Amino acid sequence: MPGFIFGFKCKNLTPILHIGDKRLILNRGQNQHRMPNPVPEMKRKNGKNSISSPASLPETIDLLSRLSAAHAVPGFEDEVRAILHRELSGAGKGSVDRMGNYHLRMKGKSGPHVGIDCHMDEVGFMVQSITPDGFLRLVDLGGWSPLTLSAQPMVVLGSKGKIHGAIGSVPPHFNRGKSGGESIPSIADLYVDVGARDAAEAREWGIALGTAVCPDVQPRLMHNGSRLIGKALDNRVGCAAAIQAARALQGEDVNLSLFGTVQEEGGLRGAEITRNSTDLDLMIVMEGSPADDTPGQLSSSSQGMLGRGVQIRCYDPTHITNPKLAQWSCRLADSLHIPYQVAVRRTGGTNAGKYHLGAHGIPTIVLAPPVRYIHSHLSIVDLNDLIATRELAIAMIRNLDDPTYRELLPSLG
Repeated sequence: MPGFIFGFKCKNLTPILHIGDKRLILNRGQNQHRMPNPVPEMKRKNGKNSISSPASLPETIDLLSRLSAAHAVPGFEDEVRAILHRELSGAGKGSVDRMGNYHLRMKGKSGPHVGIDCHMDEVGFMVQSITPDGFLRLVDLGGWSPLTLSAQPMVVLGSKGKIHGAIGSVPPHFNRGKSGGESIPSIADLYVDVGARDAAEAREWGIALGTAVCPDVQPRLMHNGSRLIGKALDNRVGCAAAIQAARALQGEDVNLSLFGTVQEEGGLRGAEITRNSTDLDLMIVMEGSPADDTPGQLSSSSQGMLGRGVQIRCYDPTHITNPKLAQWSCRLADSLHIPYQVAVRRTGGTNAGKYHLGAHGIPTIVLAPPVRYIHSHLSIVDLNDLIATRELAIAMIRNLDDPTYRELLPSLG
């Protein structure tokens, strides 16, 4: 494809970020690349061209843990929005639109207006019906595989408080298909058991049709101390990185809008509103992207490996990244020894699919820590990759002045 050649080549780096009184080694890997192609020269902004003063590791773990534990399926993002607003208090002017999207505005005196997007919702369910015996039938909010769901703990966001339960599981003694093997239920076959004796009791507890149902999982730091396991890391890792990036830029002369968007898992709906709500020159979408480094995946073609840095996405079926923008971000990462891996995705999509079509076209890029086992009850992220995502976003915003921005845009010459 003429004009869309990236020609990546491995780079031998083992960068280290100092976090408080700890050092986190950001491991190099075979998929960390640099860009040999000519790209616009990196500029300093206010003389700044270095790694930020990041939050301490305990603060990062605490923030991500609170975000992961929050219950916020599409259309019910209140808990995560409250965390964003509280964590960013004083960083700028916060507001919420009629759809529920959160907007933090940090208005500088000059420079391009850059956006950061992090969707707040997680995959979950809604009560579709209540059986006479008090079981809850479901519709899915976001993409699920039924293989991951039987016997999993759930929490129902009832009008009188949260009610804990579990998705029913049929014992193997009773679960035989026509061939003699176990049959796989569909989402429509599944139900949540909250312990109610009948439908009337479930309703007394504040459960009604349309009530949200979420995975009920508490996050935990894993044994190596640098990986966290929990629910909803797609996209609470993006939320954590966005919060910490905005905090690091607080008080600097930057034109920044941070959006915590709703209903991404339901069809990129929140971004449909925010993309035209303000005059954006460039958008950075912060995501939790599916990792492909587990058994059964071909390691030689993996593009999302834990511990190998931020994933810079060049393509998915909903969005083609501006080549100059992708190249510039890779060169910036190289200059600051921020590890990264480049992804060209055959499937999937993010809010970038909406933002790049806004106004007269908004140059958009997706930065994401790879996350194992997304769209399930439990996922795993390496905190080093979250840090790399945050640091690259900060560096891009600090170094994007007007001349650099103009060089990233298409031209007639």
